[in-house]
Amino acid sequence: MKKLSYFTCLLLCCLFWGCSSSSIPKEGIAIQKTGDGYKMYIDGKETYIKGVGGTYRLDVASQSGANAFRTWGGSVEEVTKILAQAAENKMYVMQGIGLPKDSIRYYDAAFKNKMREEVRTLAETFKNDTCLLAWGIGNEIELGNANIGAAWSFVEELAQIIKSVDKRHLVSTVISYNPSALDSIAKYVPSLDYVGINVYGPMNEVQNTVDKSAYKGAFMITEWGPTGWWETASTEWKAPIEQTSEEKRQVYEERYTKYIQSNPRCLGSFVFLWGQKEERTPTWFSMFVEDNVDQLPLHGEKTPMVEAMQRVWTGKELTETAPVIEGLTIDDKYAIDNIRVKAGKPLKAHVAVDDKEFDRLTYVWEVLKEATVLGFGGSYEPRPDRVGDVVTSDANTYEVTLNTPGEYRLYVYVLDNTGFVSTVNVPFQVIK
Repeated sequence: MKKLSYFTCLLLCCLFWGCSSSSIPKEGIAIQKTGDGYKMYIDGKETYIKGVGGTYRLDVASQSGANAFRTWGGSVEEVTKILAQAAENKMYVMQGIGLPKDSIRYYDAAFKNKMREEVRTLAETFKNDTCLLAWGIGNEIELGNANIGAAWSFVEELAQIIKSVDKRHLVSTVISYNPSALDSIAKYVPSLDYVGINVYGPMNEVQNTVDKSAYKGAFMITEWGPTGWWETASTEWKAPIEQTSEEKRQVYEERYTKYIQSNPRCLGSFVFLWGQKEERTPTWFSMFVEDNVDQLPLHGEKTPMVEAMQRVWTGKELTETAPVIEGLTIDDKYAIDNIRVKAGKPLKAHVAVDDKEFDRLTYVWEVLKEATVLGFGGSYEPRPDRVGDVVTSDANTYEVTLNTPGEYRLYVYVLDNTGFVSTVNVPFQVIK
């Protein structure tokens, strides 16, 4: 048998693995099958998405190694501003197109015509923008939908409208961590370039779930972060126990390196939330702390989760890191111990902290009532009422007396005065 030439072997390998360089377009955005996975190319250059959720402090995101951000919707005017922010920070945008979770809307002819017109206008307006990465049609629309087929068929229709106009950008949709939704997409929405998956605690299950589903394309993790309030341990009175910011840092790094970056079908991710929001607590999903809150001496400082992402995005160690919180106790008890204190009796709190750079630490203590006005699916929640005054000191101990029975939560923010802040809170009850 004659030996195959080097170039013949190379050609056969490329054909077998589906990675012929001639099939990669020099302009636009494309996804290529490569062995058991996928790769994305932007203007001929292989690109892995290191993204954030939201538009807050994009300068910090870019400096930390991020190359993209995700939005959830917007008019032509709003998208124009969003893309200008992307250009300023040299980032790409996964631009959302909002759709309802209410199934009856997908039988409403007037609503559907309006969406068709809006989507076509968006596609025509931005079809050549080089900062736009992809269109994300809907976010978790399968939640609460009685007729999945009607909703997904409309997503397919909108995807086809975009593709008929916009030849440069990708088209996707975003689902919750829901295996049945992957099967529905495989059945009803064949025109998508990839699927976005929002997932928190079960990140280690994603690869197996996607591989076993009917969907065989590429995907991104479009929302992820700490263990959610619905996934953690709770007190006996059903108050969810939030991880310390140090525990979150470890979780972010582990989930990114072990389950996102290593998955051959995953094109990248958008970490949540690159900003601050109230959801059960002011800190649960917030990668930055609050700003401009009365009496609270916080100015949007970075949490250890920002540190985590800079480390995994760049592969380099930071010269300045956040304080490391080991735990917070009230009367020597942790949150899991179901802390109860008697009304009128002082409670004594202690937070154990270390700082690798031996920075001067400032402690900010605050007691809030436990949240009772709760949203759904990330919808708006008001900040719970504060009890007493904020206390700022250089001491890692705190004492306060509450006279009214009820459910509360003690927060402490530990600032290293270099731009980082670490957080921890403990729910507790005041009893008669």
